[in-house]
Amino acid sequence: MKKRLFILLSAVLTLSTWQASAASAHPDEQYEAKEEGNHGGKGQKHHFKSKALLKLHAIELGIEKDGKDESALAEEVREEMIKRAAEELGIEYEGKDLDAVGKEVKQAKITNKAEELGIETTGKEPKELFKEVKEIQLKQKAEELGISSEEKDFKELRKEVMETHLKAEADKYGIPTEDKDGRSLLKEIHKVKVMQSAEQLGINTEGKDTEQILDEIITEQYDQAKEKKIYPFEEKH
Repeated sequence: MKKRLFILLSAVLTLSTWQASAASAHPDEQYEAKEEGNHGGKGQKHHFKSKALLKLHAIELGIEKDGKDESALAEEVREEMIKRAAEELGIEYEGKDLDAVGKEVKQAKITNKAEELGIETTGKEPKELFKEVKEIQLKQKAEELGISSEEKDFKELRKEVMETHLKAEADKYGIPTEDKDGRSLLKEIHKVKVMQSAEQLGINTEGKDTEQILDEIITEQYDQAKEKKIYPFEEKH
């Protein structure tokens, strides 16, 4: 559970945007938290592209989901994620504005990751550290996939890493990749994984779309799916 919650938190706090969009490219990450509105502040709204996965995160965070609209539940999930991350990092949040706490968490995670990667952090702004962390992680992912990073700028390398990873993932599920962009492949991979889980759980999928089936897995087959470690509960590597 911690691994999945960390992935969600990274998306919420925009710490690992490059991982979700380029390197990791897990099919469900296109459904993670999405912030809209002004950059920060009380007027900002928080949405999830998948209501089913919003319910999943609420369940795993111990948040009561019944009787709440999507926007209110998404905000409650976001706030609880920030509080848990703050506790883990030893950051005090009681009596503080949670947007400010979120920024503290973001900066602490950037610094920790930079130190883990051997990046000198003294005298550097979080934005500068974040850029260095992204570049190193992207090169590591490229090396893992057998992609040369020589003479390639960040955007070019990120695109190649994303495409290579997605094609390999699609091939694993027997999905044709020709003339398909990353978004299309993500949706198809996501659909295949949901359908495979439904089949293992004996769920009738006739007349239901992917989101409806995923919702049934999460709300009605939660324990069984988790015990079987099938999507959306499979281990991510």
